[in-house]
Amino acid sequence: MKNESNLRPRPYYVNEVVRIVNPKQMRFYVSKGIYPIDMYVSEDDWDNQIVVYIFLREETQDLYQKWINHDLG
Repeated sequence: MKNESNLRPRPYYVNEVVRIVNPKQMRFYVSKGIYPIDMYVSEDDWDNQIVVYIFLREETQDLYQKWINHDLG
């Protein structure tokens, strides 16, 4: 059986994406069917490695509002 990837890697402009580093926020987006188009490893302010998830801004606008309003249902 052939499986298709949920990730949609493609070139993108900085102003059309958002970077998410909070794993709980990333899981919330994915649980609602919105998948990152890219991801990479970076470092936080304390030199710890973190994963940065790149999402399309237009796909996450409604979910971001729900996230900041704690409307996670």
